[in-house]
Order: sequence, then structure tokens, then C-alpha cells
Amino acid sequence: MFKTICYKSEANASLNLLEFEALFNQTQLKNNSHNITGVLVKRDNVFFQILEGNPIIIDTVYEEIKKDHRHSNILELLNKSIAQLNFKSFDIGYAVIKDTDALYGLQKFVTGLQQNNIENSPLFLQIIEELLTEH
Repeated sequence: MFKTICYKSEANASLNLLEFEALFNQTQLKNNSHNITGVLVKRDNVFFQILEGNPIIIDTVYEEIKKDHRHSNILELLNKSIAQLNFKSFDIGYAVIKDTDALYGLQKFVTGLQQNNIENSPLFLQIIEELLTEH
């Protein structure tokens, strides 16, 4: 059995481009080293993240995320057990989405999940489409 956690938050307005790049690199390395799959999306001042993996590791990582000063106003959208990893085949593991083209690629991937009736995909697709239509 696996676990997924999905949340949205507001990026700290004082972070500069180098700090964002460092955050993305640290997140990707850490999650890959812990066999966590999923995505981190930054669109304007919004972070959206999906984490999947071992329940103990996911809970530990999420507790660290909630204490991170680089974002605030965390809105937990999903926190539950899942039977399979849905994002393992997206970008080979854990992916960071920083531009609109990559976000459209994620939308296409999640649309495929939804067509295959993969659990939670309608929620993920809704959030991604909201991110694409903002601004």
C-alpha cells in the first residue's frame, strides 16, 4: 500500500529566482532519493504538489513541508492511501513543473490517467486546469 498527499500553498513573495531554483533542485533530489513520485508545480505565486510513496516517508516529508518558510497558507487537498503510484511514469519519478508548456504536458498525462479511471485523477486535473486558467 502507498500513500498520496496533495496540497496547494502560496509562495513566499520575498523568494528570488535563485532560491526557487534551489528549492526545485533540493525537492527533486530528495524525493528521488526517497523513491517518492509526484510533481511540484509553481505557477505565479502558487505551489501545487502531489507526493506518492511509502506512507511513513510521505508523512515525514509532509511534516517538513508544513514547517518550510518558503510558503504559507497550505491547503491540503488529499491525504489518503492508494493502491498504486500514478506518477511513476511521468518524467521518470518526481518532476518539477516551472513553465506553462510543462504544465500542459502534465495536464495531458493526467487526462490519460482520468481516461483510465485512475483514482484521484479528476481532482488533479481540476487543479491543473485551474492553474492554467489563472492569469
